[in-house]
Amino acid sequence: TDYVQSGGCTVVNELPNSDGGEGIIYVDRVVSLTNPVPPPSSSPGRSCEAALSIDASSAFSVDIADTSLGVGPSSYDASLCLDTAFGGAGPVFWIKLDGVRPGNELDLTTCGFDTDLSVFEGSCSSLSMAACDGDSGSCSVDYGSSIDDFVPKADTQYYIVVGGYGGESGAATLTGTYSSTDPEPPNPTSKRYVECGRRNRCSEEPKWADVDEKHEVRCCADERISNSWKKTDGCSVWGESNGGFACANRKTFVEASSICELAGARLCSAAELAAGCAAGTGCGHDSDLVWSSDEEPSSAPPSTSTSPPPPPSPKPSPPPPPSASSSPPPSSSPPPPPSPPPPPSSPPPPSPLLSPPGVCVDDPNCPHLNDGDCDDGGPGSDYDICDFGGDCSDCGTRAPVEMRWVECGRAGRCSNNEPSRWADSSETHEVRCCS
Repeated sequence: TDYVQSGGCTVVNELPNSDGGEGIIYVDRVVSLTNPVPPPSSSPGRSCEAALSIDASSAFSVDIADTSLGVGPSSYDASLCLDTAFGGAGPVFWIKLDGVRPGNELDLTTCGFDTDLSVFEGSCSSLSMAACDGDSGSCSVDYGSSIDDFVPKADTQYYIVVGGYGGESGAATLTGTYSSTDPEPPNPTSKRYVECGRRNRCSEEPKWADVDEKHEVRCCADERISNSWKKTDGCSVWGESNGGFACANRKTFVEASSICELAGARLCSAAELAAGCAAGTGCGHDSDLVWSSDEEPSSAPPSTSTSPPPPPSPKPSPPPPPSASSSPPPSSSPPPPPSPPPPPSSPPPPSPLLSPPGVCVDDPNCPHLNDGDCDDGGPGSDYDICDFGGDCSDCGTRAPVEMRWVECGRAGRCSNNEPSRWADSSETHEVRCCS
């Protein structure tokens, strides 16, 4: 009777007894008096026994198409995550963690909708809850979940259960990163290059920076890690500013490198950043100097490669060595100490740049579309705050334009109002030749 009254069965008829009390209740059928067991299925994620197995020995990211496939555990312990709006009800998706790092803090995040995230340990027949969270995530979608204090133990099997608040379900992305890092990058004391997050958007010039300076972080990956990672035309890598990791502001080089590594990616090269391979990926970093992986050469001579160096060059550049026939310097004061050559290009930025022929598409990253002012920096434009051809509604269709790099005639001598940049080949500039 208690099971019937709690909604477990459908009442067909009820016959009162002669004293007017509870009578006999007839039901259509009783399938189970405990939590129902999901039917056998080849689809992973439907139950603890059929959980999706993933390698958790390093950072990981899992795209879940639908969290409504499975039935949740018999009970949750919401006291482990008070004040996080953890629901603990409704359909779920099960994930089995293989090869966790004992003693290393594992940070877990789910994004996609109003998720519930929980971790269980033990065997499927005897599970206990280890951690949970409701709405502590920092995703672009409100009410994502984040667990940042979970430390796996040795010789213990762990399962992750992804559900939704109030029984909600949907698509979600689960990411896991370890807070402890592998050995730090080689020679972490040498300077690294910081490049503008998006061409011509920074108030500061790119430069060689000490590794303990604080700058913003964007990452590149040679393979797509999850659906949020963006690949720009002309680039061979995917870029992100918060794909499986939170927006990273004011980080040292070692911190920045670790953030990307734990996300399964790496820092972008200076050439990749200059080519816009991570531009427009969020966190407001388009106008910030961003860490690159390029290391300042210690004493290497300038490259003799015929391909152009990645823009822009650091300032100042070393003066050419004097020859035996050269005249003595006009002053007896020693020349300023030289700085190293530009960072190596791996891969070099596309050269020359060519705008799409006859393309008329408004760039959603252009902040001033359809306002009557042409903002793409091309011929006849009013402003240069959008990519060339990206303000079609105000500038019209742009014909193909070849872009060439213009560099200061001597490092450190050009006005700050005229930075090195890609230039429309129809612009007028000065000429120097090399042979």
